[in-house]
Amino acid sequence: MPVTEGSSRTTHNRRFLLGVVGVWLLLVACCYLMYPLIDAISLLALLALAACWLSAGSGSVLALIVLLRRRAYGWAAGVLVVALGSGLLLWTTDWERTYVDSQFHLHRNQLAELAARYRNGQLPSASVLPWRLRHLSIDGRAHKRDSALYLPVWQDWRAESGVGIGYFPTSPGTDTLIATAAGDMGQPVRYLGDGWWWVA
Repeated sequence: MPVTEGSSRTTHNRRFLLGVVGVWLLLVACCYLMYPLIDAISLLALLALAACWLSAGSGSVLALIVLLRRRAYGWAAGVLVVALGSGLLLWTTDWERTYVDSQFHLHRNQLAELAARYRNGQLPSASVLPWRLRHLSIDGRAHKRDSALYLPVWQDWRAESGVGIGYFPTSPGTDTLIATAAGDMGQPVRYLGDGWWWVA
């Protein structure tokens, strides 16, 4: 069956739209995974995020220009909706909260088992985490901190500030402090559930 010029253009237009969707999805993934990316590739993660923003923005503009020149207004409108909708979603989403809450809910059972082992005194001071939880800690370990079990999710490169997830067998007070880095103390600021708190 011969390929007509119209069907060929439709295929190309669809590829432009799918390409734009792809670069925006890559950017969403980078924003969501920023903590693990920083842990894995350090400051290069910020360059990767900037590159994703640049690719999504410039790719959308390029696709829009090409589609408008071809008078493919419906496809151009699709690109515009994807770009504006994705940009708005990315700009208004609290990625730290989204990442932490989703990871807590995904690994709730494993975290409950870890907390039970901590309460029973079965964990050494810096216990290697089960492989499913290792990405939640910059060194793959759970650390005993006074009255809590602490998983350091992120630390700056000079160890002057950090954030993480802490398990408190009894509810922490407003004056509770946890060492989140060599040069920083954090407080439990948001309850996640089952005795686990976001420490910042």
